[in-house]
This record gives sequence, C-alpha cells and structure tokens, in this order.
Amino acid sequence: RLRKRREFLAAYKRGAKVQAAHFVLYILENDLPHHRLGVTVSRKIGPAVVRNRIKRQLREVFRRNKRAISPPCDVVVNARHSAASSSSQQIRGDLLGALSRWQQRRQGATRGSK
Repeated sequence: RLRKRREFLAAYKRGAKVQAAHFVLYILENDLPHHRLGVTVSRKIGPAVVRNRIKRQLREVFRRNKRAISPPCDVVVNARHSAASSSSQQIRGDLLGALSRWQQRRQGATRGSK
C-alpha cells in the first residue's frame, strides 16, 4: 500500500492520469517487484461507513486483478461522488476499464517511440 504523503504526491505529479466514471486514477511505474495501491475517499462522499465500503471494494478488485497489470506500478485511486451509490460490479468494471485504457495508452506510446 501507499501510505506516505510523498508517495501520493509523486503519483499525482509524475503519474499518468486516467479518468473513469466513478474514479480518477494516477498510475506511476515503480522500481519495486510489486504493485502498490493508494485510495483516497473524501469526506464529502459520505459517512465513514460509505467511505470504508468503497475502499474495501477497491482494494479487493485490485488484489484479485493485479496480475493483469504488466509493469509494477503505484496506483492512486481518488473516488468521485458517484462511487457512493455504485454497486460492486460497477466499481470493478470502472477500475478495470481505466487500468486497461492506461495499458493500451502505454503500449501505444512504447510502440511509437521505437
């Protein structure tokens, strides 16, 4: 997990920004052998019960699908207000769709530079 403020700020500053219906993702490749996830859910989104449910669902989706992400990277997920009323399937589809768009964009940039 990402825990320190400087780790989040590095992802915000140097990472690729991917927007989805319920989230904004910042993805930054790291030099570690594993992925790291950071989740932010503002108090504006709802009470603690709602915020914690969103974070649990995001961590579970990431845990089950992290092998699908090719290079190890830091992923920061900022929840939007619409995430509070979304189902588990919507959260899963939104997160995986954003990650796949990032990978396609990344592979296109890699091919174009050669």
